[in-house]
Amino acid sequence: MRAISASVRANDPQRGDRIALDRAAIWAGLVRKAENAVPFVAAMDECRVLERTANGLVREVVFHGERVRETVVFEPMTRVSFYRDDEHARWVIHNDIEEGADGELLLTFRAELDLGGGSDEDAAADRMHAGYVKAIETTLALSREALG
Repeated sequence: MRAISASVRANDPQRGDRIALDRAAIWAGLVRKAENAVPFVAAMDECRVLERTANGLVREVVFHGERVRETVVFEPMTRVSFYRDDEHARWVIHNDIEEGADGELLLTFRAELDLGGGSDEDAAADRMHAGYVKAIETTLALSREALG
C-alpha cells in the first residue's frame, strides 16, 4: 500500500484568484466532481452514476482507458472519499476541505493505493499524484467559475 497526498490553497493571491471560495462553494464543486468527474480529472474519459446511497453514490468511470467501479462517500462540507476494490487495484482517495494554520482553506487529497505491485507501480503512483494535484486545481477553478 502506497500513500500519497497534496494540498492546494483554495484562495491563492499568487494565482490571481479574484473570486474567493468559501467552504460551501468548494463542497459544491466536490459533489459535482463526484457525480461527473470528466471535466475535473484529465485522465477520466467517462463517469456514470449507477446508484445513489444515503451518504453518497456508486459510479462507473473510465480512467486511463480502464473501466472502474467506485463507491463514493460524502461527509458533508468536509470530505468526499472514493473507494475501489477489485482484482486489478485497491484504493481509497479522500478529498478534504481543511483549514491551514493561518485559517486559510485548503483542498487536500490523500490516497492509499495498492496498484497490484510490479515494475509499473511507482510510475503509476507518480502519474496519479500529478493527476490529482491537477484535479484539485481544476476543482477549485471550476468551483470559482460556478460562482461568477
